Amino acid sequence: MGESADGTHEDQAADNRLWQHCLHEDNVRYQQGNLFLVAQSLLAVAYGTILTAGDTNLPSARVIAAFGIAFTLTWLYVGHRHFRYFRAIQRLATARFAEYAETLTCRPPCWSSLPLIVYALPSFAALMWLILLVIT
Repeated sequence: MGESADGTHEDQAADNRLWQHCLHEDNVRYQQGNLFLVAQSLLAVAYGTILTAGDTNLPSARVIAAFGIAFTLTWLYVGHRHFRYFRAIQRLATARFAEYAETLTCRPPCWSSLPLIVYALPSFAALMWLILLVIT
């Protein structure tokens, strides 16, 4: 982080708060993603375990698949809201810190990985749960 425009202590403190907030939100995004992935994995294990117990448990497997769909929609909603919030903070940090803005230009001009993490992973999970719900 560079010095603020006029170098006052208050401006430096504001810069530090913004930078810490940016780092915190980045960390929260990955923690949320990990939480949802672990929970999805546990639901998939429960689904598979119930199906191996026999055909009499098909209603239970369907309930788990339906819950998986609802959980995935929650994941999408939370991810989308956090994505928009993080982008707003990122815009502030980009405007305030030249070094940060420069690092963002080093990314390839094609796709950012962030929308893939926020939207693609939950979409694949939703597709999985829909297929499992249909086939059981």
